[in-house]
Amino acid sequence: MNQAKLLRENTRILECHLGNINKTDSCCCGISEPECFVLVEIGRKPNISVKELAEILRLDKSGVSRTVEELVQKDYVERKPSTVDRRFVVLNLTLKGKERFEKIENDMNRKFKEILDKIPVDKREQVIEALELYNVACGELERIKRGCLQ
Repeated sequence: MNQAKLLRENTRILECHLGNINKTDSCCCGISEPECFVLVEIGRKPNISVKELAEILRLDKSGVSRTVEELVQKDYVERKPSTVDRRFVVLNLTLKGKERFEKIENDMNRKFKEILDKIPVDKREQVIEALELYNVACGELERIKRGCLQ
């Protein structure tokens, strides 16, 4: 099998593993997987705008807005006018949202520690470096594609 096909196959398998981790470990109990991703990003970057959130998640603004609205309705997220520019709205977690965020972060950190523990010690840095290179390459390709679409 050529390298591009091997990369594709391993990425497909990785996506399946990550999907299973997200479904089973921390995003259940009342929130969907997209809501989980949004909640985590807001928790990591308080006072974030919907536009910034959409950029981080690489999703369209309208879809992110709908997901944010669902989290507002569930009392996980609150919208407030920006203290810097009152024309803009910023997002923050409510107390309930912060509790869920902490649970998700702790559960996922534990899960990825378990995964890392299954990798030979002398290969761990290599795996992390490979994932960083992969993410950079994917980001570069996304920027090129966006440039062609604009």
